[in-house]
Amino acid sequence: MSAVGWGVGGAAWRWWRRLFAWEEELVEECIDRLSSYFLQDGVSDRWVWKLHPSKVYTVKSAYSYLTASNVNHNEGFDSFLWLKVVPLKVNIFIWRLFLNRLSTKDNLHKRGVLDDSQIMCATLCGKP
Repeated sequence: MSAVGWGVGGAAWRWWRRLFAWEEELVEECIDRLSSYFLQDGVSDRWVWKLHPSKVYTVKSAYSYLTASNVNHNEGFDSFLWLKVVPLKVNIFIWRLFLNRLSTKDNLHKRGVLDDSQIMCATLCGKP
């Protein structure tokens, strides 16, 4: 794409090549979505969490959303992970495992929690 934006009095989208029909549909959908937003000069952007009346994100509201029976999870891992027959702490452990967020020595070292001398040390190193 050589230029994207809105021209004076209309759209000013120019493409390097002719778009396929399915691409034109995507562009129309994109323009429709963008048209519903109005940007204002001098007004800062802000995050809005639509799942809570206060519009502020909370872990509780996210958890409530994820565990709600009417939520349609994606096929695959998400639907497997949030099974209600598995204890919550097991679900969280598996989730952290797949995201590589377990507190292993390697991960703690990468995040700067442990220094080089601690990473090479076996359990209880330096303790009687």
